[in-house]
Formats: sequence, structure tokens, C-alpha cells
Amino acid sequence: MNAHARLAACDTFDPALAVIEKIAATLAGSGGALESLRRVMALLAEIGLTDAGVAWIGGACLHGVAGRAADAPPQAMTSRLKTFLAKGEAGVLRKEKSPTLGAPVRMGDATVGLLVARVAGRAAGEADLRRLALVANLLGPTLAVAREGDGVVTAPDAKTIIGESPALRAALDEARRVAPTDLPVLLRGESGVGKEVFAQFIHDHSPRVQNPFVKVNCAALPEPLLESELFGHERGAFTGADSRREGRFALADGGTILLDEIGDISPAFQGKLLRVIQEGEFERVGGARTLRVNVRVITATHRDLEFLVRAKKFRADLYYRLCAAPVRLPALRERREDIPALARHILARFNAENGRALALNPRAEAMIGTCAYPGNIRELDNCLRGAAALTIGAEICESDFACRQGRCFSARLRRARIAQGQPIAS
Repeated sequence: MNAHARLAACDTFDPALAVIEKIAATLAGSGGALESLRRVMALLAEIGLTDAGVAWIGGACLHGVAGRAADAPPQAMTSRLKTFLAKGEAGVLRKEKSPTLGAPVRMGDATVGLLVARVAGRAAGEADLRRLALVANLLGPTLAVAREGDGVVTAPDAKTIIGESPALRAALDEARRVAPTDLPVLLRGESGVGKEVFAQFIHDHSPRVQNPFVKVNCAALPEPLLESELFGHERGAFTGADSRREGRFALADGGTILLDEIGDISPAFQGKLLRVIQEGEFERVGGARTLRVNVRVITATHRDLEFLVRAKKFRADLYYRLCAAPVRLPALRERREDIPALARHILARFNAENGRALALNPRAEAMIGTCAYPGNIRELDNCLRGAAALTIGAEICESDFACRQGRCFSARLRRARIAQGQPIAS
């Protein structure tokens, strides 16, 4: 490049890009989603976009989340606003002394929010619209988290991630960071920590959110059935195959598939799985035609995959492929401060499902906070539901719990492990 060309390139450099890079770093940082959005709204002023705000589209209304929109009541979606959002482009919403600009916030193909800002004391230019659109393109995943309160994230199936503990927030932050990518994610953690709910969270905060989310428990199926379940089969491929069947990978095309308990699949099947994860190619059982899919793969396990690799029970190449973005989920004993909120949530669901109005006695709430919970959230759920089913009064008391009646399976298991000299997690 000659001197004149270099000078021309310098002349076209947009200094606002440095601020937009700062905005991207803020959104990718470790702070809460709502606080990150507030900081972004303030940073926009550095590029001449003042009084900024962002809102989430919910139902037929705009719900303010951060900036100028935060304290505003829900705003009905007018036909003019719907038309503006349908265009999918940044533009002028109101022409006045300080014009108001708007840019749709998108997640994949869906418009999920609106970013607005004013240009003070001058006419809005193409550069202003371009900058606002660049920032709006970054906001989708963070806005999706902030709209749920930044600590309680509601999945479409009503399952929730409850808690404010540092251990949970660290796991949520990791999940939030990997969600917008297409990297395979490996969710690691003990049985019952909520790996399926985290997988749903990652899918819901990814560009694939409008496409299928398909779940498969690999440990629940023997290998021949697992292959048919994942890849499908042709008619006549085996006894009982009376018609062609699409597999789960085909059903998840364009979306996400969760392969739970991935550590339990056989070495023979691991090679077939590696091919579809790596190349996006497979054949139906009994078929000869190669099929291609575009699927984001999330796997989950409670097993020690490194030990299985060393023992040659798990392929190293598959292990490295799956571990592109590992996320460790904390055991419940690592986030005891979340137990009261989890217990209230579980009890509220029990009440709604059974037409009850039970409350948890303060002494009982203190008691359940001291347990080790080797079965984690699943065990807490079963424990509390069992006590709720047996209680006679309006409050669940200490005496209603299985551990106070000598019927606690976890306590028996713990005693058996101690007797056998096995390590006990505390």
C-alpha cells in the first residue's frame, strides 16, 4: 500500500470503533447482565448517542430493561413500531430537535428488543445509525439474561436456575459466554446438579433459539437402540422397523442437541458420534445415503472423562472435540446459600401442582441447609416433596422429613460408604 492509500485508510477510520470495542468487552465481562447493559447505555454517550435505553419485546409490549427505558411502564407496540422493527434496520423513530434513533436487537432470526438513543443538538447521520446498529447487534444474549432478573432464569419448560451464590454465578457466566458461539459444550457436574436446565439455558441464549432443542439420555438406551435413536433407520433395517424413522440429529437440524451421560457410551459407538460432531455427516441404520446436518452439540456427564481416556474406555479425539467449551456446574453443597431460595421455589411448584398453601417452618429451613445432598437439587426436590406430602398442618416441620424418621437414603448411603472406607464429599 502506498502513502496516499494509507492516508486514505486513516481518513476513513471511525474513532467510535474504540468505544464499541469497549462495549463488547463490557458485555463479555464477568459482571451481571443488568449492570453490563447499564454501563453500555452510558458508554453510548461517548459516541454522541445520549439518553440511551434498551427494552425487551414481551407479548404485545416493550418492557424497559436499562437506561432511559428502565423505569418506564410497558409500552404497547404500535403498528408504526411493528413496521419499524419488521424492517430489521436502524432508523429514525422521531424527528425532533434531538432526533430519537432506534435499532432492533436480534437473537438469530428473531427480533427480541429495541435499542434507542438521542442525537443531541444536531441532525442524525448515517454514521450514527451504523454505530447504533453495531451495538444493537451485540446486545441480544445479555438482554435475554437481564430481562429475567439476572439471577433467576426461566426456561420455556418452567424449569429455573435459582440462586445468587458465587459458585452458581460463575457457572452461569461461563454458560452465558459460550452460548452465542457454535462450539460444542461439555457440561460437567455430579448427578442432579441441573445439567439439562443449563443446556436449555445455553440454547435459549444462542442464535439457534428459534430452532429445535432435542434431548437424549445416552445411558438410558442400549447401543443398537441409541444408534437408531440418534441417526434414524430405514425401513427393514432390523426386526420391527416397519417404516423409515428420522433420528434425533435430523430433528435437531438448525438447532441444538443435548447428549446427556455421554461418558456412558461404548468405545465402538464413539467413533460414529465423532464423525457427526466433526463433519455433520451420518447414515441412517440400514441406509447407504450420507445425510448432513447443522447441529450445535451439548454433552453432559458426571463421569471422570480424563480417567476414562487414560483407561482407553473413551476416545481421546472425541474427548478433545467435546471439551472445546467445558462448563462445570457446582454441587449443591458448594452453594448452600442457595438452598432456601431453591426450597421455596420447589415448595411453590408443589403447592401449585397440588392445590396446597404449605409454608416451610424456619427451623425446618435451617435444618435442610445443613445436609450434604449427594443427589444435589434432584435430592432436595424429592426430600421436600416427600415432606410436603406427609405434613398435616399448614407448615412443614422438621419431624416431617425422612431424615428425622430414619428413612433418609442419603444418610444410609453415607454410612455405607464410611463403613467401606470410601471418601465422603462434605
